[in-house]
Amino acid sequence: MTRNRKRTIGILVVLITVVVGSAFALSNVALLLGTVPAYDFGISGPGYPVPATVQIHAFTVRPGESLPWHFHKATSYVILAHGKLTEEHLVGPNQCVSEEFAGGTAFVEGPGEVHNVKNTGNNVAVIWWATVFPQSDGIVEFAPGFRAGGVYPVPTPNCN
Repeated sequence: MTRNRKRTIGILVVLITVVVGSAFALSNVALLLGTVPAYDFGISGPGYPVPATVQIHAFTVRPGESLPWHFHKATSYVILAHGKLTEEHLVGPNQCVSEEFAGGTAFVEGPGEVHNVKNTGNNVAVIWWATVFPQSDGIVEFAPGFRAGGVYPVPTPNCN
């Protein structure tokens, strides 16, 4: 396959992702899962290694939409392939700080860090995310029509 053909196919995949994703607030593009026989979740786990699921997830978020407040039991790695996001972190009682990310950047969310993510741009955000979670927790519907694992919702904090 020629380089131009590969590039054209890549552009088409991104365009289809953006167009299809723009129909829903949160839209799954790809959800890849694998298992490991034992993973120690440290303070977020039972205190001993347990079977775990490794997840690589691609999804879209429309402008103005957000992922509710939540945390992860293991480190999460995020690549913002396209768009603009603001991530808000709970850093103390009723204290939050925000970080902005542009397309092409990446960030890490530590285990137990309570946060939310909002698309603060004018275009659909395309996110690639990888994490590990206890296999027994399974895949859940985190938002209407949006399934994922390793996401644990929390009540919305009062941020000052």
